[in-house]
Amino acid sequence: MTPPPWSERDRLAFLERRDGAEAAAKWAWRTLRIYRRALLTPRHFARAPEYRRRFVQAYCEFKRWLARAGGQP
Repeated sequence: MTPPPWSERDRLAFLERRDGAEAAAKWAWRTLRIYRRALLTPRHFARAPEYRRRFVQAYCEFKRWLARAGGQP
């Protein structure tokens, strides 16, 4: 399956190359929490139909990447 053009995997791969695995994992955890909070906040634009799917997909990509990388919060 081809990732969408706005896939977080490319961002994570770039961060891992540039800053190392530990820094990429920290960024992924931090961003995952921000996206989750946005999705749970009633008036946040992330809940709008045109953005919700992208936020949910990005959140899931972070979870999968962290599971593979063994990243801990």
